[in-house]
Amino acid sequence: MSRSRTGKPNTPGDNVHADPRVPFPHSPTPTACRAEPARFAYEHGDTSEDTDGRIDKAKAACRRCPIAEACLKWALANPELTPTGIWAGTVPRQRINLRRSLTERLGEDWVGVVAESDRRRAERRQAARINPPNIRDGALARLELELIPVRPAPYEPWREPMTPARQARNRQVLLAALREAA
Repeated sequence: MSRSRTGKPNTPGDNVHADPRVPFPHSPTPTACRAEPARFAYEHGDTSEDTDGRIDKAKAACRRCPIAEACLKWALANPELTPTGIWAGTVPRQRINLRRSLTERLGEDWVGVVAESDRRRAERRQAARINPPNIRDGALARLELELIPVRPAPYEPWREPMTPARQARNRQVLLAALREAA
């Protein structure tokens, strides 16, 4: 029987299943949450005297974690499995707000959108490993970028101050235009 971060057992009768589109993150290196799970235990309303310090220490450990991004995706995609605890440096209320903003931005099936984006990114990485660009193609791509003419930014008087040099240049242009018109 597995246990949640708070130490409560996850029983088979809970009928709680992880979303298969976002896999649970695994790391070849030891992570702080595996070494000290008590540090990451947190329930809303916990007002013990060491709560703030423990949360800060857990968040600092998550900032150094190599799988924090994947952990956050998994925690957000599985709200039934993460109603308590600190996951990827977030407390439950922060995860609720993140889910709400993801739903507003990407729609109700935001998990599918994120999973599809991750799948495409992994395919591109794999394709780059299998067929890396050769030196000639890389050099041609750089040359193409160099040959693309870059237009100067338009003069925006409300953003740039009028300098004496700019005033002199404007005066020369105006006098040259007046001479041509005469």
